[in-house]
Amino acid sequence: MLKRLWRWLKSLFRQIFGRKQPISPPLAAQETGEIRNELTDAEYESLFIQLLAGVHEEGWSRGRVKAFLDGKRINQAHLLEWLRGFGDRLLASPTANDELARRIIKLGELGVGEVSDFADDIGRRLLRREEETNRRGAEDAEEEGEKNITDDAEAWLDQGNEQFEAGDFAGAIASYDNALKIKPDYHEAWKNRGIALNWLQQYEQAILSCDNALKIKPDDHEAWIQRGFALRQLGKYEEAILSCDNALKIKPDYYEAWKNRGIALNWLQRYEQAILSCGNALNIKPDDSEAWTHQGFALRQLGKYEEAILSCDNALKIKPDYHEAWKNRGIALNWLQRYEQAILSCGNALNIKPDDSEAWTHQGFALCQLEKYEEAILSCDNALKIKPDEHEAWIHRGLAVRNSVSFNQFLAFSSAIAKINPHLNQRGYQGELISYKEGLKYCHQHTHPESWGKLHQAIGNAHYFRGRGDSHPRSYWYKAVKSYNEALQTLTAEDFPELHLKILQNLIHVQLDLGETAKAEELQRRGTDLLRRLLDECKSSEKKKQLALKFAGFQQLTVDLAIQSENFCTALELAEQGKNACLSWLLAGWSDDSPKWEEMKQLLNPHTAIVYWHLSPAALHTFILKHNTPSPIVLRETLLTPAQRLYNFETWVKTWNEEYANFRKGKDKQSQDAKTWRDNLPAMLDELGKILDINAIVSQLSDITQLILIPHRDLHRFPLHALFPPQFTISYLPSIQLGLISQTHNENQLSNQHQLLSIEHPENPYPTLEFAQVESEAICRIFPHNTRKRSEEATKAAVINALPQGYGILHFTGHGEYNFHNPALSHLALADEDKLKLTDIRDYDLHSYQLVCLAACETAITGNYTITTEYVGLVSGFMSCGVASVVSTLWTVESAASALVMIQFYQQLQQGKSKVVALAEATQWLRNVTNGELAQWYAEEIAKLPENEVILRRFLLNHLNNIKNQPETCNKPYNHPYFWAAFTITGIFSSCNH
Repeated sequence: MLKRLWRWLKSLFRQIFGRKQPISPPLAAQETGEIRNELTDAEYESLFIQLLAGVHEEGWSRGRVKAFLDGKRINQAHLLEWLRGFGDRLLASPTANDELARRIIKLGELGVGEVSDFADDIGRRLLRREEETNRRGAEDAEEEGEKNITDDAEAWLDQGNEQFEAGDFAGAIASYDNALKIKPDYHEAWKNRGIALNWLQQYEQAILSCDNALKIKPDDHEAWIQRGFALRQLGKYEEAILSCDNALKIKPDYYEAWKNRGIALNWLQRYEQAILSCGNALNIKPDDSEAWTHQGFALRQLGKYEEAILSCDNALKIKPDYHEAWKNRGIALNWLQRYEQAILSCGNALNIKPDDSEAWTHQGFALCQLEKYEEAILSCDNALKIKPDEHEAWIHRGLAVRNSVSFNQFLAFSSAIAKINPHLNQRGYQGELISYKEGLKYCHQHTHPESWGKLHQAIGNAHYFRGRGDSHPRSYWYKAVKSYNEALQTLTAEDFPELHLKILQNLIHVQLDLGETAKAEELQRRGTDLLRRLLDECKSSEKKKQLALKFAGFQQLTVDLAIQSENFCTALELAEQGKNACLSWLLAGWSDDSPKWEEMKQLLNPHTAIVYWHLSPAALHTFILKHNTPSPIVLRETLLTPAQRLYNFETWVKTWNEEYANFRKGKDKQSQDAKTWRDNLPAMLDELGKILDINAIVSQLSDITQLILIPHRDLHRFPLHALFPPQFTISYLPSIQLGLISQTHNENQLSNQHQLLSIEHPENPYPTLEFAQVESEAICRIFPHNTRKRSEEATKAAVINALPQGYGILHFTGHGEYNFHNPALSHLALADEDKLKLTDIRDYDLHSYQLVCLAACETAITGNYTITTEYVGLVSGFMSCGVASVVSTLWTVESAASALVMIQFYQQLQQGKSKVVALAEATQWLRNVTNGELAQWYAEEIAKLPENEVILRRFLLNHLNNIKNQPETCNKPYNHPYFWAAFTITGIFSSCNH
């Protein structure tokens, strides 16, 4: 502000005294210490400006003014003489000086001797003269108009700048216009005029002003960026980016240009480039909270939610009250299903900006997911009070209304829109429809085409799901078809291609359920053509991948259509093709070549069959592959349709997710008698067996002893092998294609099969595995040729160095974690908080490994997630690198039981049994072993140990003594499926490990 005041006073003095040369800079302290007797008028003028600026801007006191004058060693008599002349010139000047007069009077009021007296006299005389002049000249001024306007363009520019700084943008523009009347090629005035117009949101005029500035001075980077800002506000993002690029050609380190370029790229959905642009801005100015927030937005759009949250956190470190950062953080947390944290983040945004309808909407979504339906409705109602045409709020409200049993009177009374429209207090299916239809009153077809279409889609969904839960669904499904077709009126392929595809998917679901196959096939053809076009037009590889995975449901629905047409070979080939395409995308670089039916039969023999499940958005189908059938067998439904089977499965998964999540958090043991997920596990597996109709599958498997299970989507998460009778020896495969690749692995070259690499219970923040050391010790005794990376040695560098050394077996005794949103970041937890991620593993050729054992790892999803494309975890990652077989666990089994299974497993391998048989026998042994048999086994194992073996001996003796103290020797301590059902082996059958 002091610099601006200085410029204003200099400009004013030039107007008054007619000088065009610059005023001298402020006086410097004199080195001699002597009083200066003679100063030039310019020096006195500079001194006086400093006095006025100090008093007005910095609030100098009387003592400060005296100190200032004393410090300059000024001859006061000469100063007073100059001041008298200065006053005479001011009074003689015709220029209006009201503001200057008031500033001089303020100096006079300080009472610093004769200087103040002179200043007060000059100021008051000047003010009286101005008042008189204003009174006499009012009518003349009206007639004369612009006669008193100065002809100094620079003065008008300075005045405009002052008005701009004061927030008077309209006044500033008027001053810039006056400057341009005098000097039409004044580029600074054109540019500043453009900036002020941007502030007034008059973007078209702002662009014209910036263009005029750039015609005069094409290398003005600031004019380019202001032009780009205006273009971005008008939605002309490509042009905005070009303007930013021009600014950057002139000034490559102009962080504002990089940031605004990133924001425009976000609007164009070119998120990878947006991240780079915002990153460049942050490299130059790391404390720009806006750049961090927009980088976070782009990361969120790419599904990189953890990174998005970190970006928002960085923004909030700089600006804790940045509501956009809080809101975007909350949205990313919603995607990660961390709903409690999402509510807190959205709440922080709303504490700062209570009228942010989007934050209310996303808070409502999180509350709905936590089944706090009435609070969710109130949150959405708060959004709608601010923005009645917020269609997402109406949709989230409708979903909460559907699930709420009865409205909460207190919360309903707090809702402004419910008080005005009491019918909105209705709940259930009818209440859901009322919410959507109320939204349509504010979202009209021609003014809000996207919102109108989405609300009709929501109405269609309400009808569809109501039909799925009804014994006579067809009437609801016909209503759904009507609503979806309404939505297509505005959500066209041209204007909203992705939304159009979603509606087509919805329609195909319903028409398949209605048996209208021909209509479904036509919609499938239209949707496939549109999706192919969108993929071809996609410039971003990441966006292309997202798009392909987002609409994987189209590929899945083609399988349903082929089954309805009884083209079972084609259906299976399409299912495999879709599975491999998803694996290829998610494993980044793995081949998505898919085999035909005749090639698939290479995995089959008279005693080996494959059970292959397929989940689409509309149905759950089961294929059975046998070597002597001309085509796959498709399990024909008897009591349930494929859609009903899918509905039952989805309901079962939801219960599993909730109970398992509570079990892991310890929230399910509310009382002594409360049953936990573990208690309910046998009953839940029994129910899953009925949903999948395992008995019908088994009836097709006469003479079969070996089964390969190929799950799809969520089915990968569950112990399907535990549903089958023990007569079958069972392994898993991610896909038939991976099985064929694994089959080509030459098991005749097994010179390294006894070379063991043991990565032993790395020290990290995860819970300690009590018996991990015992397990590692026992297994290494079985394999004398071993390399051990003990706890503190198991760093990422050490493991990466050891992996490609040609071992035959990798045994990892530690924790693993699956990353749902970015499977490539799933990892094994190593020492010093290091992580061995899938992205690290896939860089290596691991064909030497006959076996990777992840026995203590929880390799499946642990949250309330639903897989819509394909499951890709650590197992698929290792197999894609050439590993023949992978042993893993679906949940973390108690450490003692895990150690027993692994010791038994490796002992069976050493006896020449195949990996699949060895694991089957080890788990069956654990399942059926009695206390008495276990005591005998402990005693036999102790007898084999050398005298100097301390760790194993202590472990076995402790357990032996514990068993001896138990009276029931016939009791089976590990018979519960919690102990044995979690162990799975993925890979093809082989006769033995010679």
